Amino acid sequence: MADQKRSGTSAVKRQSAAGACVLGALLLLGALLGPLWWQIAPRAEGTALGGGEVFTGTTEAVFAGEGYFVLITGLAGLVTGYTAYMAQFPLARRRFQDLRMACLVAGCLGSLGGALLTWRTGVALDGPAHAAVAAAERGATVQTGLQLDATAFLLVWPLLFVLQYGLLDAISFVRRDQPGVPDPVPGPGMTEPEPEPESEPEPESEPETEPETEPEAGPGPEPGADPRGTGPRPGQAPPARPVPAEDRARPKDPPR
Repeated sequence: MADQKRSGTSAVKRQSAAGACVLGALLLLGALLGPLWWQIAPRAEGTALGGGEVFTGTTEAVFAGEGYFVLITGLAGLVTGYTAYMAQFPLARRRFQDLRMACLVAGCLGSLGGALLTWRTGVALDGPAHAAVAAAERGATVQTGLQLDATAFLLVWPLLFVLQYGLLDAISFVRRDQPGVPDPVPGPGMTEPEPEPESEPEPESEPETEPETEPEAGPGPEPGADPRGTGPRPGQAPPARPVPAEDRARPKDPPR
């Protein structure tokens, strides 16, 4: 019982540690992307209206700043979603523990926080431009600072993070190699797949045998020889030939 509690506590600690690493990495990346947005985003020029108001019209430069923000955070969402999933994959397989949900929740929160940090850092670095607009007289031409009027663009990073993360998890599900997920055990209502019948081996063909040839007949027994092979043995006189009955009945000739 104590071992189960200890293993459960260690599993929660590993999930919390993995989520904290993902969250911290995304927040740090968001803070670093703020200066990048401030450096590469173009600024629009307009006419000061007083009180910090500027008329810029509908030029491309007006929407370029927000477009660069969407581009930077969108790429960050794809890269971080891929990196977070591939980083937890070998760790979960080594520990045999499912870390996908912890990394996904931490990634969503970290992506949203990173987008906020990118926005606020870029606007803060462009503070002198905002101060110049606020101090400009009415009718003066000024250069506007960075701003994000469509705050819905803050959801681009977390949205693409979830899409990329979910795509990789779907591929892993199709391949049946999700880390930390044990193989399903067949229950009472589930039947194991029947093994495929093995193909019976084909009977080996018997070697062809040549037909037996009868032995050639040799020369017959000699005339007078006993066909049964019971002739006289060596050194024994041959049996006497029988005398015909006619010779025995005929009288002998008288002596002359």
